[in-house]
Amino acid sequence: MQKPLAFLVFSGVLVSAVWAAAFEITAEAMRDIEDTFKSFDSNVALKDTPPAVAQAKELVAFFRQVEGHYQQKGNAADAVGYAHTAQEQASLALAALVAQNFDAAGEAVSGLARSCKACHDVYKNK
Repeated sequence: MQKPLAFLVFSGVLVSAVWAAAFEITAEAMRDIEDTFKSFDSNVALKDTPPAVAQAKELVAFFRQVEGHYQQKGNAADAVGYAHTAQEQASLALAALVAQNFDAAGEAVSGLARSCKACHDVYKNK
């Protein structure tokens, strides 16, 4: 039983590493994720759990890819940190939504917005 589990974990790590290396941050991808975030923020405020949960999962996956992209790129520790924080905040929001804790979800959405803004202040406005 341990060998199949170890293989699955190793395969998942390998696929994640390959996916992160192939991931490129485009202006279109950033616009799409900004649109997703705006809708997510609204859905959390409206306590519309099903679409908010789906969007939280999408945000977690996106920021995991962004973090991997900047780790591979190197010399961008601040971008790695921003992406990691964004991923954490999206994960916190997801957990709060699953628990139907909309106050905590709202706090995590605010944390995610701050992380996005901090990164945009450095990278988007150059």
